[in-house]
Amino acid sequence: MTERPYWIAAGTMGWGAIVLIKAAELPQFDQHAYVGPGFLPSAIGAGLVLLGLMLALQIRRGVSFEEQGAEDVNDDHSVSWKALGLAAAACALPMLTMKPLGFVITCAGCFVLIAAAFKSRRWALDLLLGLGFSLLCWWLFRKLGVQLGGILPLMGK
Repeated sequence: MTERPYWIAAGTMGWGAIVLIKAAELPQFDQHAYVGPGFLPSAIGAGLVLLGLMLALQIRRGVSFEEQGAEDVNDDHSVSWKALGLAAAACALPMLTMKPLGFVITCAGCFVLIAAAFKSRRWALDLLLGLGFSLLCWWLFRKLGVQLGGILPLMGK
């Protein structure tokens, strides 16, 4: 008899439960926008729990989970630790720079790091694109009434 990977379903349901618990700390509905900041995380957490339950049912039925072949996958691939490190740095960057540098510069930095993880070597173009996208997002959020702070906190703006 083959081993059934129930741990995958349990992990998915556990992750969903953590998201639901943390989302319950936020208001679900708001007077102005009707949808509060906790609504979407709650929906995602509930979706993860539901997907975990569906996965457990598939495992119980004996559905096998094997790697699927693809035409552009190399069987002797290895982990690119540099790309993984750059992506991890992009994930950690907002924790370190959001308050002192602000939304725009932090997001542009994340864009550059993720582009580098995907082997882009056009640092100047990536920085310009990142600045453009983050400025657009910052402006759109401001139009929606979401306060992301000043555009350049280091300059007092």
